[in-house]
Amino acid sequence: MSLPLGFSPTGLAFFVLLTFLIATTVNTFAMEAAVLFTPAFLFVYPELVPAFPDLALQGAIGLALFVELFGYTSSVSAYWFRGQVDWTVAKAVLAVSVPVAIVARAVSYFVPSTALKVLFGGMLLVLSFVLYLSHRDGKSLGDLVDASRLFGDSSRIRTDGGTPDTTQFDRFDRTIAGVGGAMAGLVGIAIGELAQTLLTVRKNVSIRISTGTSALILHGTIVSALVANLLLLRYAPESFSGHDFTVPFEFGLVAGVTCAVGGQTGAFLNSRVPEHRTVQTMTVVYSLVGVFTLVRVFALG
Repeated sequence: MSLPLGFSPTGLAFFVLLTFLIATTVNTFAMEAAVLFTPAFLFVYPELVPAFPDLALQGAIGLALFVELFGYTSSVSAYWFRGQVDWTVAKAVLAVSVPVAIVARAVSYFVPSTALKVLFGGMLLVLSFVLYLSHRDGKSLGDLVDASRLFGDSSRIRTDGGTPDTTQFDRFDRTIAGVGGAMAGLVGIAIGELAQTLLTVRKNVSIRISTGTSALILHGTIVSALVANLLLLRYAPESFSGHDFTVPFEFGLVAGVTCAVGGQTGAFLNSRVPEHRTVQTMTVVYSLVGVFTLVRVFALG
């Protein structure tokens, strides 16, 4: 029996289940959907779901940005409801990351696919390394980087259980936000991870608050990159963008409904997962996906 979009009952079941698992995972740990969805759209969905089309890298990134809109709209609302969003910090980061992401999304059309894949995988490995060093017992990231640069003024650390002062953003903070915006525009990742690392490592914010705030930062930045992507696909002449790929938005709508459920589930789980377990899981996921992507590029072509 054939369902809409050419789904078989088994194929649709695999599609929904895999999408739900990925959406729940990325929303639990405030990762960009593209961290898992981009490689899944490229390598996993076509194998498990016969109706799913083979995609070029830019098509997979575009689809990941699209489905992320649904999942993070859902999860950000849940984080806000639970009081896990610092709006002042989010606005300070978004003021930098949004315009940079828009420009980077346009520039991405001129970057070779292989270079984008290497950038994608390499950035994930760097982020996993940063998280590991900054949270392992007995060591800190200050062993590698001047503490006055990466870490905030220690006088801002609260010892009474309150929230640290995170309202002051200097040039270094804005640079991190700009790098995150650029990566979000180029390959659809890193702004959530960089925001998470910035808030927990430099600003000494608890994982609970930093996760909700990072989700909002991620959402606003990715939406801006998505809008830029849609406008380029619709209005930019092919001589400018060179886009010879398609984004199967009809599959994205089916995935989006599932991602909305996964967003609520992820926000619920985040409030119950211990902070150290959150960091450990993020480190492992970044490492595995980064290695997988680089192996695909260099070993399998």
